Amino acid sequence: MSVSNGVSVVIAGRRYPVTLPSLRDPRLHVAAVLLTLQVLGQSVLGFRLSIAQILVCLAVGALIEFVVAFFKDRQILWPASGLLTGNSTAFILRVPGTVHGQWWSLNGIWIFVGVVALSMASKYLVRWRGRHIFNPSNLGLVAAFIVLGPRWTEPLDLWWAPLNGWMLAAYALLAIGGLVIGWELRLLGLMIGFLVGFASFGALALGASPDHCMVASWQAAPMCGATLWQVLVTSPEILLFGLFMVPDPRTVPDGPLARVLFGLFVSLLAILLIGPTTLEFWTKTAILASLVVACGLRFALTSLVAPIEAGGGFGPTLRRVRWQLPVALAIALLLVEALPVSADLATQGTDPAAGRTDGSTVALPPPVGSDGQLSTWLEDSAAAALPRPGQDVAGSAQARVWLLPALPSIAVDEKVPAFDPSITPAVAVQMEHDAVLDLLIEAEARRVHDPGLAATGALGDGLQPFLDASASDAASGQSVQSSYRFDKASLDLFLPKFSSQASRLVGVTLRGSVTVTVRDAAGRQLSQLTSPYARSWGLNGTTSGDHQLIVNDYTGLAAA
Repeated sequence: MSVSNGVSVVIAGRRYPVTLPSLRDPRLHVAAVLLTLQVLGQSVLGFRLSIAQILVCLAVGALIEFVVAFFKDRQILWPASGLLTGNSTAFILRVPGTVHGQWWSLNGIWIFVGVVALSMASKYLVRWRGRHIFNPSNLGLVAAFIVLGPRWTEPLDLWWAPLNGWMLAAYALLAIGGLVIGWELRLLGLMIGFLVGFASFGALALGASPDHCMVASWQAAPMCGATLWQVLVTSPEILLFGLFMVPDPRTVPDGPLARVLFGLFVSLLAILLIGPTTLEFWTKTAILASLVVACGLRFALTSLVAPIEAGGGFGPTLRRVRWQLPVALAIALLLVEALPVSADLATQGTDPAAGRTDGSTVALPPPVGSDGQLSTWLEDSAAAALPRPGQDVAGSAQARVWLLPALPSIAVDEKVPAFDPSITPAVAVQMEHDAVLDLLIEAEARRVHDPGLAATGALGDGLQPFLDASASDAASGQSVQSSYRFDKASLDLFLPKFSSQASRLVGVTLRGSVTVTVRDAAGRQLSQLTSPYARSWGLNGTTSGDHQLIVNDYTGLAAA
């Protein structure tokens, strides 16, 4: 709602009416809620979004609407819709690599500009009977997530922050603000239809397929079945979607019954599309895409419900609906019956695990226990190396006892136990020990050119660099010996390689020095160099024999 009040200006001999903002405009109320949430996100909720990214989205949306109104409609317009589209885009869209606190970062700004521009273009170009078909920001976001994928984009997390006073304030703002605006727009039935339908259909699908799981960046273990259902129905992002994005007056049916059914239809599509997904990125994209599909089918839904909306008594109503009602019921029944099948699709592949967008995975670290201390480990290892009664002594001589250098006390980033409560101080000590042990194994394997020995200290992507170095030494007829001294150690939380919405990575960071001695085939020393050492290693979280193995080099990854 905008107000002209008869105000106009003359530019180059042409009169342009001026449309001013109105406090009664529901778009301003929605914008006020979103901007308040943005302030909370920037200050206390830790949103990985910069102020600059928000301002650019607002500016692009406002500029496009202003220019179109000026040149097409010959008026000077307060760009309420453009500002709302830009605000909605900024609120939901994230770009990997942006860290909370980088207030003026322009990281990936071309993506923000492109999404807002695409959203605004869909409003003007994709129309039917004088109305735009799709919710503008919703369509632009879904297109970006599908086309660019998790390497370049991220949807807003389904979980925002621990449940504290600020998070309760965000929930209250979402619920009260959404319901008040829904009352103003007569869209409460649609909102309630979506929220009730989402919870009900989700319970039906996940209850029938409790092994359906989702991996998220903010949770160490996959969430499955009832736990996943609880996460979804209590997610502030679902509230935002159901109370502010779905009930767009210009892209929903007009009749009250049609609006309730539209809300139910969006929720049903959301659960169906979630079914094949296991990563939070695609789960959230599926939920957003449900509105795109529903908007595209809303005219068909309206035509089915129109005879019932017309009323006129039970008999006339039945005559008007003719075939529409049984067809609609059959379609609805078919979709509901498909819910368990959809949810079960995700369980047919490999078990979901915390992964990276380059296709590799990181296993989840369970507790190691209190029996993994250095003294008992060394004692047990030494005992295992001794021959057992009746055992051939020559064979037992092949066992190795690894003498670790002095290890500094390991510092644990406070974000690590918040992310994975199973990582206790004892577990951190064990992880430091295992990482150093693996480095000693790899150093010896490189010295003697033994790929079999190297495989006992690392695997997968973590093993290959050690094998490559050993092969290069062997080809040049040299042996390389590395010895380490460590001054500092820490357990840190990292963003995945492309900062996607896969699980965060816990790595052991070791700092000190390494001395590399190179000898020729005859054992003569060719060189010796001592240099600073600072690397971060990811471990596989499960023991292989008596220790965890290196699975990847996290050096250079951004801190979470």
